[in-house]
Amino acid sequence: MKRNHIYPFLIGAALLLPVTGCNDLLDLDPPMTQVTDNFYRNQEEAFQGLTAAYNILAWSAPSTASGSPQNCAFEVVSEILSDACYAGGANANDIPTTVRLQRFQTQVTDPAPEALWNKYFAGIYRCNQLLERIDDIPFTDEELRPLYKAEALFLRANYYFDLVRLFGNVPLILRPITPADYAQVQEKPEVIYGQIAEDLMAAITMKNEGGNTVLPRSAVVLAGEDKGRVNKAAAQGLLARVFLYYTGYYNQPQLPGVSAEEVLTQVRDAIDNSGHSLMANGYDKAAVADAGVSPLFSVANKNNVEGVFEIQYTSLSKWGDWGNRQGCMGNQAIILWGMRDVSGKYAAGWSFAPVSERLFNRFDPADPRRLATFINANPASGDNDGEGLNYTVGFQNTGYFCRKFAPLSANNAAAGSRELNYPNNYPLIRFADVLLMGAELELLYGDKARALAHYKAVRERALGAGSVTTTQSQLTLEMIDNERIYELSLEGHRYWDILRRGQDYAESVLSNGEQGEFAVTYNRLRAGLMPIPQYEITQSKGSLEQNPGY
Repeated sequence: MKRNHIYPFLIGAALLLPVTGCNDLLDLDPPMTQVTDNFYRNQEEAFQGLTAAYNILAWSAPSTASGSPQNCAFEVVSEILSDACYAGGANANDIPTTVRLQRFQTQVTDPAPEALWNKYFAGIYRCNQLLERIDDIPFTDEELRPLYKAEALFLRANYYFDLVRLFGNVPLILRPITPADYAQVQEKPEVIYGQIAEDLMAAITMKNEGGNTVLPRSAVVLAGEDKGRVNKAAAQGLLARVFLYYTGYYNQPQLPGVSAEEVLTQVRDAIDNSGHSLMANGYDKAAVADAGVSPLFSVANKNNVEGVFEIQYTSLSKWGDWGNRQGCMGNQAIILWGMRDVSGKYAAGWSFAPVSERLFNRFDPADPRRLATFINANPASGDNDGEGLNYTVGFQNTGYFCRKFAPLSANNAAAGSRELNYPNNYPLIRFADVLLMGAELELLYGDKARALAHYKAVRERALGAGSVTTTQSQLTLEMIDNERIYELSLEGHRYWDILRRGQDYAESVLSNGEQGEFAVTYNRLRAGLMPIPQYEITQSKGSLEQNPGY
């Protein structure tokens, strides 16, 4: 079977861009001759449709329905919503919607929720277009048909998972819709999660005519040009994430249609048979001090042995169109994390999502992950990793910044706008995360010896062999949760880990008891959800109902 390559900087054909949400046409008169009605005629065009579905993954600055790009990369928004980061920016009026996000004061007309809603329904639409038509398309290589299906099902599941986590009550749309279909109603969350589970299990088990599963077992076996494509281990890892979130947030015994035993089977296979492992020198302190980034997150080591599924970014698009930031293939989240007006190995950024001192202080100074996770721009004092950097202080400054995705001068693009062309990948699913999810699932439902082994593998990679003396009977969910903080901080997981421990815990953690500009009070009525964008409610003629608390 010959695989076509998904290049991260390819843009889908114009016909695949008619919808930015579930109800907004970009252009009623397509500027190109290829439109939906005369597309999907052959294998090549099916591949272009699949490429367009992948393209949404790279939208780190999605636009509202009016075309206004927003600085709301999912992973950055997730950390600002959590107890890890504040809103930041130049000042309190830089992007007020970000400040309201952090304080749980988001308004129904704020642009960030609208942009995220549009992003994910655009991705769902593109997946639906391909899935609706693929069985009628003539293929020259029949083995590619089920492969493309499996990839599209994974992507749709991923888009729906982010959407339902953010908004809770959303329509279930499994076919391309027309203006006549805009009056959609929301489904109960369990229906959405049931579809996500169905899509992921179908992707995992999809077989070709020879009876072989079509997804490659992992990213490890993919050729360089195919890195970033869906694989079996990625689908298994996402299934585990969905299971843990749904059962925790909604206090349910299992994911609709998928038992704990089935999830354990899948995550065990991903851990034992994918070929992924932990990067041995991922937290080398000398390398971090020299390069400004750990080897694990270095651009030079993109798609490393730990990357189960990485969203691919590149500087090759050489983008400079600030009005169409969705069109660039650079990672625009990178510029958000950086210090303002800094120089040297760190490139200047916009100082969003400054890190809380409380999070920094949770890390043991002996744990090399502290240096690998945070830039401490404050003066050196004792063993605080302080670098005494000169930079312009922004809003809610703490002096602590994200290192994993910091803009570095070495990564500045040679052409195009520097801010729009950072080539850092985003590790949507990392093997360390799969191990910790596996530890949690084993502790809850399976083999406690395996749970301890997974926990030790992650912790001892950082602290050295023999550093974990915990016994099987001593391992707790609290210990695993703490390890997730040490290992995965600032990667976009903390907020969702908080919410899946229940509303009492969320309120106790997210209402931070701080004063002045740092103060946050969790709004329990909203249950951690964003508002359904008022624009979408209006377009639906009232068929969409607003979430509680708004």
